[in-house]
Amino acid sequence: MSGKHLNQQDLQLVVLGPIESAKTSVITTVLGQRTEYESGKKTGDCVKREGQVGGRKLTFIDTPGWVGYFPSTDTAEVIKHKIVLSVYMCRPGPHAFILVVGTNTPFTEKNRRSIEEHLGLFGDKVWDHTIVVFARGEPLESKSIEQHIESEGEALKWVVEKCGNRCHMFYTDSTEGCNEVRELLEQIDILAKARNSFFKLDEKILREVEEKRNNHRERAKMRQQKVMDEREMLCKYGVIPSLSELRILLLGWLISGKTSAKDTILGQVDRVNKKRTYQSERTSGEVSGRQVSVVDTPGWWKYLPAKCTPEWMKTELQRGLTLDSKAPHAILLAVPADTTFHEEQRKNIEDNMKMFGEQVWKHTMVLFTCGDRLEDTSIEEHIESEGQPLQWLVEKCGNRYHILSWNDKEEEVMELLKKIEEMMASLCLFRPEPESQTCIDKKTTEDLIEVPNEMVHFLDQKWQKMDRELEEKIVTICGETTSKLKGSMDAVLDFNGSTSEDTLEEINSGKCISPLSPPESKSSIRKSGIINATIGHEDQEQTHENHAGQMERMKEMLEREWGRREASVTQRFQRQISALKESGSEADVHDLDRSFKKVVWWVQRESSGIASDVDAEEMG
Repeated sequence: MSGKHLNQQDLQLVVLGPIESAKTSVITTVLGQRTEYESGKKTGDCVKREGQVGGRKLTFIDTPGWVGYFPSTDTAEVIKHKIVLSVYMCRPGPHAFILVVGTNTPFTEKNRRSIEEHLGLFGDKVWDHTIVVFARGEPLESKSIEQHIESEGEALKWVVEKCGNRCHMFYTDSTEGCNEVRELLEQIDILAKARNSFFKLDEKILREVEEKRNNHRERAKMRQQKVMDEREMLCKYGVIPSLSELRILLLGWLISGKTSAKDTILGQVDRVNKKRTYQSERTSGEVSGRQVSVVDTPGWWKYLPAKCTPEWMKTELQRGLTLDSKAPHAILLAVPADTTFHEEQRKNIEDNMKMFGEQVWKHTMVLFTCGDRLEDTSIEEHIESEGQPLQWLVEKCGNRYHILSWNDKEEEVMELLKKIEEMMASLCLFRPEPESQTCIDKKTTEDLIEVPNEMVHFLDQKWQKMDRELEEKIVTICGETTSKLKGSMDAVLDFNGSTSEDTLEEINSGKCISPLSPPESKSSIRKSGIINATIGHEDQEQTHENHAGQMERMKEMLEREWGRREASVTQRFQRQISALKESGSEADVHDLDRSFKKVVWWVQRESSGIASDVDAEEMG
């Protein structure tokens, strides 16, 4: 295939990038077409978009995004399969991959690793066919692309160099976008001519992904048919009650979507900032002519075993069962559908649920949240693709599950309530076993990390602090946004948060005491210390090493938990901004976009101080 031929014919391009990287906006700017995904909807499936530009046909494959600083192990298997199989939608293959990197947030080593792992799904040769596009919504104040790369540091330099220093700055809101589009297409032509071929995915990778996906789809059909048969049998021979009141208890790990699910079920407004639930709370409302009450409970840690669940949380979880002296008709166990589900999560859920006794599973349904991200993929395919850990959980709940999205809510909520009534057809109200109230099986977690109680308290303290600071910022920004953002955002908002420095200082000083810690624990910790002066030098070094390793694990865990919180807040704020843009005047659009970018910048840069890279030997 000659270079001349390429310049005269079509171009086929696969666009990759994290969520909120503006990859869909880049496609829209090039093609001059708007799409429903420009209104805040996330790309959950590969979407083919075509158009004529400069007398030639361009085909873009918009792929599902990943959370920009999460490793590929946290991306759901079905989403990774979709990303890899995107090359199938532009046979015989793409001329180039466009890797979109937003300029509105800092680019860290974690972003670099995430990109490396996700592009690595295509094999090592993908880098030879990739161009980095820096998407921005407003000018970079005359900063050149070289200056931007230099200012971001080694992590971004690595990505650009890995792509052969092929990069382009793209202004998605430009009214003079023709020059930028032409320059981008010229770079793609140069790349395609240099490679003199389409990108061809390694047959081994392609065959492996295809075999897995076909197998998962077959098993998904079997699971779906089994559920349908059981429901039909129940409708035919059972008596399904029509209850005037339904009581629901929500359980799950931190940032699993419990509170959003409660708001969706009750038809309440989706709030931008949902802070951590610290107490079991009962909320009621009328849904389709019946009274529905939902008890939201504190979420346990996703990456730590149940023995690390604080006592105050266990108390609140148990209190939620009989809030207002009424037992629940159903227990919904929230599990996000857009992330992986490992054996670690299975064990942690099983261990935490043991405080309610073995009978709890007969009254529990798995509620998959974040259903929007799966798009047309069935929840059954997601269950099968995640493997044994998630399949075990679904089977433990009697193959009862439901998926809830944040759009088309009413139909999904009605179906959920119907499934709860069907579950009630053969069950009575759940009553916890008295002996199970404090039962935690340590055998299931003995292979996981040992964490001292003071460190568990430390996690609570840090989360409360970051949550409080985030809430204050969001309240300020939302107030300005809803008043149409009159005046400059820079004049009214202070984004000089100190969480990062404060948190690191406390880590370095070894101050792992939380307000939640009992008073007597402070003196005992002071006696033992991080390094006890009464023990020998070798023991001191060993204690210091152990403490440093534990703190590093705590930092990693809290970072991953908080990362989900960050993504949740920014995505909700994007939906709010999109809604206001549709109802507001054109004069406000620029300020609305700026407010969203401020949220994203602050959330990812200022609030996650616990995740800052610090050498283990510096701690303690």
